[in-house]
Amino acid sequence: MDDIYFSPQPVEIDLDDVNSNGYEPEFEPEYEEPPKKKKRKKKRFLKTFLKIIAIILVVVTLFITLTALTAGYTRNDLKSNEYISKSELNNSPLITNILLVGIDGESDSSSRSDSMILLSLDYKHGKIKMASFLRDSWVVIPSSGEYHKLNASFAYGGSQLLTDTLEYNFRADIDHYVKVDFKMFTAIIDKLGGIDIEITPSEASFINKTTRHTVSSGDSVHINGDVALVYSRIRKLDSDYMRTYRQRKVITAIINKVKHTSPPELFRMAREVLPMLETDLSAFEIALLAYKCGFAFLAFDIQQIRIPTEELMYADYRGGQWVEIINLEGCRQQLYDFIYKSYSEEE
Repeated sequence: MDDIYFSPQPVEIDLDDVNSNGYEPEFEPEYEEPPKKKKRKKKRFLKTFLKIIAIILVVVTLFITLTALTAGYTRNDLKSNEYISKSELNNSPLITNILLVGIDGESDSSSRSDSMILLSLDYKHGKIKMASFLRDSWVVIPSSGEYHKLNASFAYGGSQLLTDTLEYNFRADIDHYVKVDFKMFTAIIDKLGGIDIEITPSEASFINKTTRHTVSSGDSVHINGDVALVYSRIRKLDSDYMRTYRQRKVITAIINKVKHTSPPELFRMAREVLPMLETDLSAFEIALLAYKCGFAFLAFDIQQIRIPTEELMYADYRGGQWVEIINLEGCRQQLYDFIYKSYSEEE
């Protein structure tokens, strides 16, 4: 039989027909992958979360504003410093300087500021900074152009002249001030349930011998508002330098206690202590500052210093009284470094 040869012929294939009969091509056609649902869900969740946070912040701000308005406080606007131009003062948009002025309304020296602490909220470096000014510092009071003790400026012109004097001598821009008497100081601590601070044996002995209070020494001693006030005002035991250090310790302890206090309790406390407060802040500014402080208290480290430090001062007799003669240029540089740089000097 003769061999039979078949000549191959091209065959046309209908792909639609083949695919309908279960045939799959060797290479699958390219196509764009549809967006994943998970990514869409994450984006929607993030937007919803941010909206909720924004609403909460608005509600909290309005609530604090309403609290400040209804509780009442003394508002006293600060005027621009007429003794030095704004351009000569150090400042930063990321740093808020608030002058805390402590007044003892029950003593004969109530006309002089007993405590002056510049509280700086440093959002650039994530720090809360406290700089205490020694009340016996011999400085120029710009309203008269004469030298006096720093705390005398309050007696001559209240919070306005005290702020002007600090700016004039130390060149730091002060954004706001808050003046409190010691009733508010003790009330805050008592409302917080007391604070825990380190008390040395010599401090405990001094308090026990000179007051009606009895305290023990230790690394973490729980004290109420009255004892905290006595502790922060100790001066005859050592010096005014250590006195300002104790004041900053107490404020640090208050900040640490606030971190663990519920918002409802803080609001109740605010209604009781606001009437004891004098400030240049409006009710809305108080609310914004409370929000900023709340974030800072939770997230920021605390640093402290006193102005001047020992190497920049010496005691001398001037105008019939012992005062602290200071190296003013050195103090200005030290305060600038402390507030506006990532710098700290612990005592």
